[in-house]
Amino acid sequence: MKTEYHAFVDGDVGRCGAILRHVEPRRMRTRTVFRMGEDAPVYLVDHLVDHDGDVRRWSRFTYESPGSESQHSGTRDTDGTVHVDGTLAPELADAVGGYGEHLVVAQMLGGDEDTVAYVQFDESEPGEDPQTAELHKRGFEATELLDGSTVNAERVQLVLAGRFSNAHWSVDGVVVKSDWCGAQSFVVDDLDALCAGLDSEVVGRITEFAAQRVGEAGGGFTS
Repeated sequence: MKTEYHAFVDGDVGRCGAILRHVEPRRMRTRTVFRMGEDAPVYLVDHLVDHDGDVRRWSRFTYESPGSESQHSGTRDTDGTVHVDGTLAPELADAVGGYGEHLVVAQMLGGDEDTVAYVQFDESEPGEDPQTAELHKRGFEATELLDGSTVNAERVQLVLAGRFSNAHWSVDGVVVKSDWCGAQSFVVDDLDALCAGLDSEVVGRITEFAAQRVGEAGGGFTS
């Protein structure tokens, strides 16, 4: 299992949280956690996706956001039959959840394709219509990292329903920075660097997730 640490930075309040991913060959678990200011609540989302080695052929997802009391789960059979929260969802038969974007980008960076097209749905609102999605390699450009240094990185641009959306920058095939339509995330080396200067409750949520091992939280997450 590989664990990825990305510092989360809001344009207004600065560095305030993290995106952590436990990546296995057929599973990815993600925790997004941040607090935008001392008086703001902690935002927390846990997500899991199982797949066969290509997230576009996912078999199960879980989504949990305790603060908003939002929780969803879905399964996809090998014939493409999808159920979400126990209800048949044929419109999602060929769709990929938004959290799977990270794996689609990683696979794209490891291959020769300059454009990847698919259909994407929002796991937080899986009843909404899925949208067309395209990832485009846009060449290399100077990109500023969290520490203020500049690297020459390849940009991958997401176009969602015909509109520019998230962007990712990679060095040697590894995403080092992402722009989430305003907020940004930056790769950091380790857990200490990830937690430096953050709110104590946010740090607790980070270390809790980082301590999980392969096979844990297999049926979802606890808050």
